[in-house]
Amino acid sequence: MSGTKSKNKGKTYERELANFLTELYKEKFTRVPYSGAFVGGSNIIRINDLTEAQTRSFKGDLIPPETFPKIVFEAKHYANFQWNALALGKPVAQLDEWIQQSEESCEEKDKWLLCVKISRQGSFVLWDSRHWNDLKYSNTYRAKYCYLEFADFWSANSRQIKEQSV
Repeated sequence: MSGTKSKNKGKTYERELANFLTELYKEKFTRVPYSGAFVGGSNIIRINDLTEAQTRSFKGDLIPPETFPKIVFEAKHYANFQWNALALGKPVAQLDEWIQQSEESCEEKDKWLLCVKISRQGSFVLWDSRHWNDLKYSNTYRAKYCYLEFADFWSANSRQIKEQSV
């Protein structure tokens, strides 16, 4: 897929995710304009010149409402994924990269959720079990990350996500 089509697919998924969360929680979630680690990774130094509200607006791919001050969402939409390696408990370089990006988008007390959609295959949510308590999951990756199919995740965990995001 060309770069422009791929970026558009990613932006579309970010909007879909924001709309889903807005409907679920009845609060406004929106896509970060020009998302791409404005304050993540090596750009974390930028937070020194921003207010807390400004910083929160540039973490991850979505801007959550003020009632979710410590949550960071990363959204990925790709055509292919190495499900076989994941099922066999083998490392998945693509997933490791996404996890690293999620972690680098956070400050010390933030909690991240990685929402992934694979074209014509399905969607799932992955998180670091050391940061979230008592979330329902069905699978683990690298012993510390948990994941669950997207719809099942939100059905089972939406209340806990809200409670633990403050």
